Amino acid sequence: MRITFNQIVDALESLDQQQKQLLLRILSETNESQNPAPATLTNLDEIRSSRFYAGLKCPYCGGSENIKKNGKTKRGQQRYFHHDCNRSFSDLTFTPIYRTKYPQKWAMYLQAMEQGLPIRKCAFLVGISVPTAFHWRHKILHALSEMKSQKLKGIVEADETFFLHSEKGKRNLQRKARKRGGVASKRGISKEQVCVLVARDRTKQTIAEVAKFGQLSAAALDRLLAQRLESGAILCTDEEKTFRKFASDHKLQHEQVCPKKKRYVTKEIYHIQNVNAYHERLKTFIDRFRGVATKYLNHYIAYHLFLDSTRSVDELTRTRELFLQALRQPMRTTGKDLSQYCEARMVELAS
Repeated sequence: MRITFNQIVDALESLDQQQKQLLLRILSETNESQNPAPATLTNLDEIRSSRFYAGLKCPYCGGSENIKKNGKTKRGQQRYFHHDCNRSFSDLTFTPIYRTKYPQKWAMYLQAMEQGLPIRKCAFLVGISVPTAFHWRHKILHALSEMKSQKLKGIVEADETFFLHSEKGKRNLQRKARKRGGVASKRGISKEQVCVLVARDRTKQTIAEVAKFGQLSAAALDRLLAQRLESGAILCTDEEKTFRKFASDHKLQHEQVCPKKKRYVTKEIYHIQNVNAYHERLKTFIDRFRGVATKYLNHYIAYHLFLDSTRSVDELTRTRELFLQALRQPMRTTGKDLSQYCEARMVELAS
């Protein structure tokens, strides 16, 4: 009988301290004869080149001139001073690992996260608290969600999908609590549904992001798509009138299919099957987490987008790439303020 990795982790929790020490000694002796995974995912030089891939910029004001080196931190990180705004910063300022107490544990944590382990198991394996494991996950995912993909070109398929609004983790609900897997109180699409727009071209470049609460609107399409389509792009959608208006306003060639009438392909090349398949993979991925709070939905959408685009990459390389990508986009906020920031973003979409 094959034992899964998650079952092994569950069994570890029942071991006493002496058994755990014995197991660690056995694993240590085994690793001496093999090539062990590195204790760190990367070094400071790689972090610096990834963080400032577009040139050295101040994370406080965004300026790139009058920046001078200003010594190093206790951990050997280069410090800089920006004379225009009189602020100092380091290679790690406003990154997910900024001011974390256990930087040496990030490699193990990200590897556990890549295994798809839940928060509690990640915390147990790495030796950190559950709240710390939760905050670390959302620091990484927040940085990913702030990154914007390249522009879409050629044939661009677009369609929306919906998730039930969730206030998971909130103590003071304004409505009666639903059981896990519950349904909305109103039929059809209402403000209880969260609209997620997915647009994908034939080179697999993808935009996936929460658009608004309720039905998709032209304003939401303008915000998410207008500046991210290359000239000459051909928009392929279903017969939703919002897409027709968007295409007309921006003078785009618009090809429509009608799944309700079983017209799935037009002119032999225009369809939205790639987007619908992506919807299916996204919903299957979200279901693994047994419910995701709506304020963090963009985080998990960005995480799935990363995993979906790196399916053919080996596990260690993908973990390193996850870490380096998260360094490239300065975080909007850090620490405990992150939850409030995400909540405020969702309130804006609901209004």
